[in-house]
Amino acid sequence: MKRLIISVLLLCLVALMAGPVYAGEGDDVPRDIRITISPFSGVGGDTISVSGSGADPSQPVIITLSSRPDTAEGALATETVTPAADGTFSATLTVPTDIADGRYFVRGEQFTVNGNVMQYYYNTFAVGNVDLGALLPVTGVVPGTSLSITATLALLLGLAMVARGVYALVTR
Repeated sequence: MKRLIISVLLLCLVALMAGPVYAGEGDDVPRDIRITISPFSGVGGDTISVSGSGADPSQPVIITLSSRPDTAEGALATETVTPAADGTFSATLTVPTDIADGRYFVRGEQFTVNGNVMQYYYNTFAVGNVDLGALLPVTGVVPGTSLSITATLALLLGLAMVARGVYALVTR
């Protein structure tokens, strides 16, 4: 009887690992914010046209020009836009006239009502004489994604199996 109970518990744990790992709040519409910029390079005083899709229509999108891709803190230019019901949006940023040559990042991000980053996306923008070969977009994720949750569940399953094996050896 003990074997049956332990086997059923282990089977339930495996079933939990095979199911969806995260179910977020909302309207069941997947959000995957993306932005495109034009042009990809310029000089101080130029304008950057930003268009995007995949935004949550209930939250504003903050578009920034920043020297760092991982945060919009210390942004050199900022625009806040309200996305349309279908999640699309557009904005125009003006590159500051006193900006130094280098690689910068145009970032579109949304926050939850609690102020946490919900999603973001950025593209690289070059000012002045910079190699344009590496101007590829990169997406970001929120910490605590399904990989870490799955790894935790797999560790728990492994520990349960070891405990079951020790129990079997002790009771013989």
